[in-house]
Formats: sequence, C-alpha cells, structure tokens
Amino acid sequence: MAFLLPDAITNLLEPYTGHVAARLIAWFVIAFLLLNFVMAVGGLMSYIMRKFMARVQTRVGPNRVGPFGLLQFLADGVKMVAKEEVRPAQADKWAYRIAPYLVLLPIMIAMAPLPFGEGVLLSDLRFGFLFIIAVSAISPIGELVAGWGSNNKYATYGAVRAASLDVSYEIPMVLAAVSVVILAGSLSTQDIVGHQQPLWFVFLQPVGAFIFFVCALAKAGVVPTDLGESESELIAGWFTEYGGMKFGMFQLNVFFGVVFIAMLEVILFFGGWSVPFVTSAVAFNIDWLPLLGVVVFLAKTVILTSMVLLTWFTLPRLRPDQFLTLGWKVLFPLALLNLVVTAGFVYYLGGA
Repeated sequence: MAFLLPDAITNLLEPYTGHVAARLIAWFVIAFLLLNFVMAVGGLMSYIMRKFMARVQTRVGPNRVGPFGLLQFLADGVKMVAKEEVRPAQADKWAYRIAPYLVLLPIMIAMAPLPFGEGVLLSDLRFGFLFIIAVSAISPIGELVAGWGSNNKYATYGAVRAASLDVSYEIPMVLAAVSVVILAGSLSTQDIVGHQQPLWFVFLQPVGAFIFFVCALAKAGVVPTDLGESESELIAGWFTEYGGMKFGMFQLNVFFGVVFIAMLEVILFFGGWSVPFVTSAVAFNIDWLPLLGVVVFLAKTVILTSMVLLTWFTLPRLRPDQFLTLGWKVLFPLALLNLVVTAGFVYYLGGA
C-alpha cells in the first residue's frame, strides 16, 4: 500500500474545501515542498562539494561565513538573488529567459515517482522509470536554447557540443537501465526495488551498473565529462552569458543533479530502500519499517554521491572526441551486449 503525500493532504482537506479545491491545494503544497527540497539540497551540495574538493586537494575550503563556513551557500544565494540581471543586447529575449527553467524543472518533475521508502513517494506510476527517463531528456533542450538564445558563439558551440555528447551517453545509459527493467519485469520504480530483495541487481548487473554510473556522470555534467564547458576553449559553455539567479539555476541543476543520479543508481542497482535479508513491512506488519527504509535509501544516496564527488575531483577532463569514442565504441556495444545477455538469461530461465 503506497503512502502518497498528495492523497494524504487531499483526504485531510477534503471535508472542509471539497475534492477539487483540496486536490489543487495538495499539489500546490507538493510543488512548494519539492522546490524547497531541491533548492536546499542543491545549496548544501554547493557547500559540501567545495569542502570535499578542498579535502581531496589539501585545501581549506569555505570557512568564513558561519561555523566551519556552513552558511556560505546562503550568502551565495543572497548574492545571486540580489545581483542585477544583464542580458546581451542581441540575445533572443524569450529563449534567453526560458532556458534556465527548461534545464531545472525537468529534474524536479522527475522526482515524482522516486520511492524514498516502501510505498513512500509522490506519485505511484506504473511506468515510473519511463517517466523519469522521458522527463530528464528535456534538460538538453534547455542547454541548446540557452546557447542559441545567448547570441554568443562560444555559448552556441558549447550547447551543440553538449547536445552531441548527450546522445552518446543517453543511449548506453538507457540500455543499461532497460536490462534492470527486464530483470524486474516492470517499469514501476517500486517494483524494481521490490525485486531486489534479498539480492541487489548490482550483483546480477555489474556491467550495467558501471555503464550507468559513467553515463550518469556525463548527465550530471561534472568532470571528467563536463564537456559542454571548458575554460580553455568555451569559457562556461552554453551558460556563459548568464548571471545572477539564472546562473544560480544552472548551478543548482548541476549540484542537485549529482544527488539525483545517485538516487537513480541506488534505485536501479543497490536495492533502493530495501535492507539486505529484511523483507517488506507488509510481511512483518511493522509500522516503522518504511521509516527505516527512508533512512537506508538516504544513506545509500550519500555513499553514491560521495563516489561521484571523488570521481569529480580526482580525474582529469576528457577531450570531446575521447568521450564520443568511449560512448559509441565502448559503452554502446557493451550496453547492447549486456542487454542481449540479460534478455536471453531471463527468457531461458523463464522458459525453464
């Protein structure tokens, strides 16, 4: 039985406001909470990222604003909100303004079918994984719009380069994830997690987990795969002409994207909220077990996020041609082979 927060709020308000008004209020509350969750996580990640980078590179990191520099991300947020927006005179007005929303909103919407615990999610979709992949694919369009709308050759070239790289990693990433879907026999994120008791899919799909992790790094846009930007060639790439809060929205997408891909990896390959050798709360009839699942899910996300950050701060940036070669000549055939082997395994095992 899924605990859906929109339904809980609707049932609470319905006796006083009516069903339609209660539903609208519920979704407004959900949107408000989700926006603040993304902003809070993204802001904290900007601080954690700099502290983590400083530790890896034997530096200090933020240490002036607040205890241990903990309030630095709030100071950065205030600065970006207060900063005057300067738009290039020849930039496309609407494309320039809408691009940050096209990049940030999809990753927020894609949070809806993510199960934080057993039955704890915003929307219980039968095709939740397909929804996540489809919505996440909108972000590269925002990158193209940002680069083209800025009327800057560096930004435009960075956007085109980012788009070409998007294709090279999206296909292997989806193929690696489809192998998990075949094993689970469902597109529901809850079902995918439920089929990993007691054995996580990372043990059945180590190749798929590796491919997904590499491609997810590229999707997050962090080193060694942040090839849409490069200080030596493209300055900041497709968001070179952005400042103030619009620049902050692009950075928020990067920081929260690191956490988001860690969540996806946990759900697909590391059992999500499931605890090894502990079955569902329904079987045990224990009310607090879903809460334990939320804690387990967040703990796994922190570990995977740390792995992403460690990769970010230790490896050098690849050249675009190197990543294209890796994507099309290594990851794509490897992901395709992994998919075929998985499909054959499931088919013959099911036939037996």
